Amino acid sequence: MYESYFYHPDTGFKTDLPIQEIEQAVRDERAVLWIDIVDIDDPVIDLLTTIFNLHPLTIEDFIMPNSRPKIEKFSDYLFLVLFALESPANNAAEGKMTANELDCCLGRNFLITYHLNPINPLAICKERIKKQSPIIKSGAGMLLYSVLDSCVDSYFPVIQAFDNLVDEMSDELFNAPSQSTLQKIYKLKNDVMYLRRTIGPQADVVNLMTRGDFELISAANSIYFRNIYDNLVRLNDTVGTSRDIITGAMEAYVSVVSNRLNEIMKTLTVIATIMMPLTLIASIYGMNFKHMPELENKFAYPAIIFIMVIITAGMLFYFKRKKWL
Repeated sequence: MYESYFYHPDTGFKTDLPIQEIEQAVRDERAVLWIDIVDIDDPVIDLLTTIFNLHPLTIEDFIMPNSRPKIEKFSDYLFLVLFALESPANNAAEGKMTANELDCCLGRNFLITYHLNPINPLAICKERIKKQSPIIKSGAGMLLYSVLDSCVDSYFPVIQAFDNLVDEMSDELFNAPSQSTLQKIYKLKNDVMYLRRTIGPQADVVNLMTRGDFELISAANSIYFRNIYDNLVRLNDTVGTSRDIITGAMEAYVSVVSNRLNEIMKTLTVIATIMMPLTLIASIYGMNFKHMPELENKFAYPAIIFIMVIITAGMLFYFKRKKWL
């Protein structure tokens, strides 16, 4: 299953081209063709191999998922593997980071994109083209730029939502840390590593496209890809800052929990220390010996209670003076 978008300066804009017109469009250097593939089947594979003459390794990369962004140069096209983050309205608000793979083939007058899951930035580009956007008129290189730029722009709200989660975790850490706080820290750590593995290599790929090593990307268009690279570097720096905060949060959590444990142990130690002389006195008069002179005195019980109160008050005063409480 695929969608086709076609522009020619003589005939204008068209969509949903039949196979014969797609073959003619590929041969016409004045035409610009965009094929967006959602599901690869045998007819689509035949289309890619016979009409676009894609290498079998490219078809294999289409079919098999890739774990990292990359760029490969073939005789008459460039193959790119990039990733688009889901919009914050879906999963980022819950801290879930999911990147959808986007495979692109850039030729002299065509762009092929393939993805398994719906990608919102692509839908935005399609709507722009349907509204007679001049992007498709500027060639396949600018069409690729528009797709990549929309994907990178979608990163910003996701990263912003992720930063908000990091800030909330930091506030919770120093206010009321619990076991759930530690779970949040570990989850954010996994998310930030996932983002680093996605954004960093993607910035390297786009940087290669700005150096003029690929003749399919003109010098006039390379400045636009440099803007995408700058945005990716900025996003990577933001994620790096979040990583440092999360790493510090793990150490701070251990410190906060240790301090709380120390406070609890100090309180329990003070209570135990106060109770020691009281327990000693109660133990002495609880031995049930027959000849104990204080047992026959009617003022013995209140006297012992008074002594216990004096001892407790004295020890509390001493602990306060030493700043142990």
